Amino acid sequence: MIESVVQDLKHGVRMLVKNPGFTLIAVASIGIGVGANAAMFSLADGLVLRPLQVPRASEIVAISAVAPRANQGFGSSRLVSYADYVDLRDRAQSFDGLVAYAVRVASFATTREQPAQTRLGLIVSSNFFDVLQLQPALGRFFRSDEDQVPGRDAVIVLAYETWADQFASDPAVIGRQMRLGGLDFTVIGVAPASFSGMHLALPPSYYVPIAMAPQLDGQPAEVLQRRVVRGLDVRGRLKPGVSLEQAREETRLIASALEEAYPDSNRNFGLLVRTAFDARLEERGPSAPSAFMLMTLAFAVLLVACANVAGLLMSRAPARERELALRLAIGGGRMRVTRQLITESFLLAAGGAALGLALGYGGVTVFQTLPLISDIGVRLTFELDRRAIVFGIVLAALSALLSSLVPAWRATHTNDLAHALRHGRARLPRHSRLWGRNGLVAVQVALALMLITVTVFLARAFEAELGRPGFRTERILLANFEPSLARYDAPRTALFYTQLKERARALPGVTSVGMSSVMPLNQDYRDPVVIVPDGYRLPPGTENEIVFSSRIDEGYLDAMSIPLVAGRGIQESDTTDTPRVALVNEAMAARYWPVDGAIGKRVRLINREGQPWAEVVGVTANGKYNSIGEGPTPLMYLAQRQDPGVRSTLVIALNGASAAAAPALRSIVQEIDPNVPITSVRTMEDFYFGNATGIVRTLTAVTGAMGVLALVLALVGLYGLVAYAVARRTREIGIRMAVGAPSSSV
Repeated sequence: MIESVVQDLKHGVRMLVKNPGFTLIAVASIGIGVGANAAMFSLADGLVLRPLQVPRASEIVAISAVAPRANQGFGSSRLVSYADYVDLRDRAQSFDGLVAYAVRVASFATTREQPAQTRLGLIVSSNFFDVLQLQPALGRFFRSDEDQVPGRDAVIVLAYETWADQFASDPAVIGRQMRLGGLDFTVIGVAPASFSGMHLALPPSYYVPIAMAPQLDGQPAEVLQRRVVRGLDVRGRLKPGVSLEQAREETRLIASALEEAYPDSNRNFGLLVRTAFDARLEERGPSAPSAFMLMTLAFAVLLVACANVAGLLMSRAPARERELALRLAIGGGRMRVTRQLITESFLLAAGGAALGLALGYGGVTVFQTLPLISDIGVRLTFELDRRAIVFGIVLAALSALLSSLVPAWRATHTNDLAHALRHGRARLPRHSRLWGRNGLVAVQVALALMLITVTVFLARAFEAELGRPGFRTERILLANFEPSLARYDAPRTALFYTQLKERARALPGVTSVGMSSVMPLNQDYRDPVVIVPDGYRLPPGTENEIVFSSRIDEGYLDAMSIPLVAGRGIQESDTTDTPRVALVNEAMAARYWPVDGAIGKRVRLINREGQPWAEVVGVTANGKYNSIGEGPTPLMYLAQRQDPGVRSTLVIALNGASAAAAPALRSIVQEIDPNVPITSVRTMEDFYFGNATGIVRTLTAVTGAMGVLALVLALVGLYGLVAYAVARRTREIGIRMAVGAPSSSV
């Protein structure tokens, strides 16, 4: 058998070398299809598909809280309170362990003297690394007693990348003191290099026990015991032999018991067990359908490529019909001859796979240059790893098999060998001529047209959205500040911002200055607020709503050119000594007060101290807040002087080039207080390109490239159809020309 396979390979190589034009076109067709799919798989892998980098990742499931929320911006509340997590962890028998974690952004400095940086990390339960079955690269992980007393054990595990970048991979880092959130922490270990956190786009720089969260957040220790404070993601590892349905049923019963025991906080809240992949789809939001759409388009390109190769094989068939008929006539079995033809196709697949992976690597290189503006380390990782390579090779093999089956079957199932030997071609029934090459080319053209139509549609739709984001996108300078990194309290922070804005207004070319806690389309921060709208009937079982919010000053709307539709904007007189005020956008006004209008209505701020009421004094136009393709999304603005927060972005509108004002702004900050760091300074043009324009245009360029590739393949297929027709009608054409038909007529 091995000898016959070797013979098939040798003969296949000779036949392909003998027909270099056919071979190059077939290899290029398979390579284009495989390359497009390998690149799109790598993109989807980096956005959605890549599993957790832990042993036996398929055993990890997500446990989420569910509540009957009707809010379109946030959906159901999936986060769990620490007290509910502890009860679930202690009662559940379906899991080998349950872990809790949450993302935290805090100031980070390797020494007291070093300027602080803003870094993203995770607060985790003490069993976090044990349940995930990870081993430290250095030192140790958390002990159970280090997560018992809030604020007592200030210990930290560094991410491997942080250890390498900030500490030069120094083994002596264990036991060293470093600063996190203005507190001293002791380094006890380093996470393994293979583990990059629980979220694909949020690689953490550090890990600290959940018991240290209140001190990091500046909250009282008892906040961990408040069941209404839901801020933790929960993951579990299923025990061997326990099904997902069994875990769901047990978790449902525990949730019912908690609802009965704590009706004030847990009424209508349940717990849902899902696969980690399902949870990841929800977390990634619009990224998931975008990735799957691109994979679908790439698969369409592969289908065009397969049809192209099949057509080429059928076009080549007339030249080989005498050879195949002779082999069958002298005793060659149909299976043996079919295997020979399929072997040749797999040789084409090998060449196509090599070319496809090279093209896929080029595509991944393009994706790695995707702009993404982030100050806390949000990043997307695309790579042509082992999974993508295996995916490409399997696709190449399948495409070769699919492309060659029909031509091989037709070539070896002729019933009139004598006719084939005498005339060099077999008799084909009429339906074979109609449904063979013609059908393949029709499919190719249809798929190519579909891809080009999708490309044009996406380009037009996104260009329309880019033209109306709802805010100014040029001649603005943005600077992010977090005075708490310089140990500023609230009064000092307010004074710093006042001095900063006064001096910024005096800069040449400045037309207006404002501040906001959250910039639209940013990838770093979200500022949801829990509210109860006055006069709005909440859905049954729902006690509050969640909407996006931003804390702004009196100059922000003018600096960003966000129009007021009704009422007034935030004023300098809106301070802590006056009643709280708020602005809402048109989407929020239409949602909660569609009849009477929003002006004069009140909103209770549930997650603010004392749960105060804020009066709606103005309505702004809608804009884009999370992604450029989102629909109308409710948003509420709060007065910054009444609700200072931790970090803010200075917005400077100019009548000239925005980048020119950056050196002057840095000088102003140095004069006021050189200890206050500017976490970033960038132009609005760069910010908008990184978070909207660049991503959108890359997406449309990728879909356009796939449309062009499909069109080129369809043209090659059409050429093959004509060549096939000419090859089968050579004798007829010769007779017509011999009896006087001119070339133009033929």
